Amino acid sequence: MAGSLGAMPFDRRAEIALVDLATCDRCGLCLPLCPPAAIRLALADLIVDAATCTGCRKCVAPCPVGALRMAARG
Repeated sequence: MAGSLGAMPFDRRAEIALVDLATCDRCGLCLPLCPPAAIRLALADLIVDAATCTGCRKCVAPCPVGALRMAARG
């Protein structure tokens, strides 16, 4: 799935959202923002399902503490 970020094209499936559990305050703001519902709260930690995450980045910018980032799959 290709998209663009400014002038740079990117392949959404090449990236996955990662949660920094030390920074995350478990506010849950990212949960309804994830179109495929790849992020879930489990045992007081946020978990990103790698098989479901589309790499859309919709969870990253709204995080009030900056606990989510994109990383290359693999």
